[in-house]
Amino acid sequence: MINSIEARRAIAQTIGKSLDELVRDRMTGLVEEPDITSRIGQRLEDRFDGAFLAGYKVSVISETITSHGAKSLERPMGTDLYIAMSVEDKIGHQTSKGILIQAKRRDKLSLRDLGEQCRRMNMVTKKGSVVWIYDVSGIDVIRSEDVLKAASPAFSSSEFFERVLECNIGDKRKVPTGPFGDRPKLKSMLETLGARNAVWLEFDKS
Repeated sequence: MINSIEARRAIAQTIGKSLDELVRDRMTGLVEEPDITSRIGQRLEDRFDGAFLAGYKVSVISETITSHGAKSLERPMGTDLYIAMSVEDKIGHQTSKGILIQAKRRDKLSLRDLGEQCRRMNMVTKKGSVVWIYDVSGIDVIRSEDVLKAASPAFSSSEFFERVLECNIGDKRKVPTGPFGDRPKLKSMLETLGARNAVWLEFDKS
């Protein structure tokens, strides 16, 4: 997405610092993981959608994945949060990527549940699936495939966004068609992904 190491790092550190500050603040209170996750999605959109950072226009859209009810998408997809990032350079060239995130508080982490959730995310996209672990120091990130390999080298939220901007993490195929930020098309895409994954999981069990 961005070739310049300096620009990638500057953008990633700005976003990562903002999210870590939010998590550190919320982890001192009574809120549970879903509330932290929804606040992160909102902060990404409020502060960084349409922002100009290090010479690039950054756009962000997020969607908290439903976890309750018959039409819950978290169950088949293993996902708590979807985010898509788009970066546009000075000549108007735009690149967009989608990311699936399973979020956990470190103090309430169940590795068995996490493994199954990562397996479900990987059925949607391996390159675009990660785990965010909320801690009193901020966010630690682990790639979902590393969780399943029992090799879990964690890295910071700033490094996560740097890897996204480097095209090391994120899936260009998991972004809604049409103008970036179209929420109805995002909803439709997520519902389709969830339905397909539910079918694949049934085949996988049989």
